[in-house]
Amino acid sequence: MTTALHPDAGTAKNQTLKDWRETHPNRPCRLEELTDWKSVRLDDGGLLLSARIVGPDPSTALREFSVRQEERLCHRVDLTAGDQPPSLDVSVPGRTACVWRLGGAWVEVWHPNTPTPVPAPPRATQAVSRPVPAPPAQRPAVTTPSGRLPLSRLARIRHTLTTKEN
Repeated sequence: MTTALHPDAGTAKNQTLKDWRETHPNRPCRLEELTDWKSVRLDDGGLLLSARIVGPDPSTALREFSVRQEERLCHRVDLTAGDQPPSLDVSVPGRTACVWRLGGAWVEVWHPNTPTPVPAPPRATQAVSRPVPAPPAQRPAVTTPSGRLPLSRLARIRHTLTTKEN
């Protein structure tokens, strides 16, 4: 069984859907959608039309839509008739909404506030163990400052003494 919308609510819903589709004319496909439409009679007799935004990035979609709605409706809002320009509303805990009143009907487009996922800390990269090169082989101790220099005087004397036969 379907319930018929009040003419003001029907007009507001159709206009909101049209504005929603036209928010990004250059985008081939809008990923976020307006769902869960509800029409409520307020205590003062006015109408409230509410729609929820669902999709991968509802907060960005709402922000872009509210900016565009403000541009579209600024010339149509009649403050003497009780109309209100679009504004963001965070008075209901756990959700953000764009709310306006035009032609006797309140319209709100909202999304639930979901915590922004905290990016995971970067993984520590394990150091790849590389083989440590062996230290160079040690040469035998050199008795002269260089292999090409002659023996010192004292070394010559010792060398002579050890090689002489008595």
